[in-house]
Amino acid sequence: MSSQRRWMRPPVLAACAALVAVLAARVALADTAADERFQEIFTRANKATLDGEYDKAIGEYQKLIQAGLVHPDLYFNLANAYYRANRKGLAVLFYEKALAIDPSDAAAQSNLAMVRKELIDKVVMPEGGAVGVPLWHGFIRGLSPGWLTWTFLVLYGLLFASMIGRRLTASRPLKRLLFWINVPLISVVCVFGFLLGSRIYIQKRVHHAVVIAPTANLREGPERTAEVTLEVHEGLKVLLLTEVGDHVRVRLANGVEGFLLNSQLGRI
Repeated sequence: MSSQRRWMRPPVLAACAALVAVLAARVALADTAADERFQEIFTRANKATLDGEYDKAIGEYQKLIQAGLVHPDLYFNLANAYYRANRKGLAVLFYEKALAIDPSDAAAQSNLAMVRKELIDKVVMPEGGAVGVPLWHGFIRGLSPGWLTWTFLVLYGLLFASMIGRRLTASRPLKRLLFWINVPLISVVCVFGFLLGSRIYIQKRVHHAVVIAPTANLREGPERTAEVTLEVHEGLKVLLLTEVGDHVRVRLANGVEGFLLNSQLGRI
């Protein structure tokens, strides 16, 4: 199915928002979701959003997720429905999930930024930015894994072909030309190989989550009786550190650490 544009642009009159939301619902699913039954569910969910039946739409989108579908359009439309149902923590979670797949998605970025302005928690950042998060992590996360993979494979293929061509050709001028082509090409392949490896590392080893409970107590220890450091609210993004029983040690962007219940978090 073809993709439609989405609903959350610079603020418009509230009376127009529901109509824009549906006109904006994207209907493209991954190739693995081409089955007619999945398409019917997705269509029903989009229609429910158009009709203002947001809980029904959420239920339909969740059926697709439970069936194993992973696609940024699905996450984006589900986030829209959660936002309309005033469940902003889950809206943030699924916008983040959409961006984890396609970091260049400008509409998801815009929606997420607008929702975050409505959240209760405003983390006060220390000088120098987020604590304990290397600057290169943000850069690497902004690169699409699919784009990095295909770029690396294409460059590697060109390098391989060039090296084979240099080995097989009998022409000295052509050998010389291919040598000088190979020198920068090897460097570029190494750079993209490093970027791809770093992207895979961050995706596998560095995990974030979003607070999805309306309120949650950040505690000093992994016990329900531990002293409360502060109260946090839905939509707050945290870095996951270690899991201890039914608690997880987390770090806020300003460096504050503590323990939250697993059930209060949605993992990106």
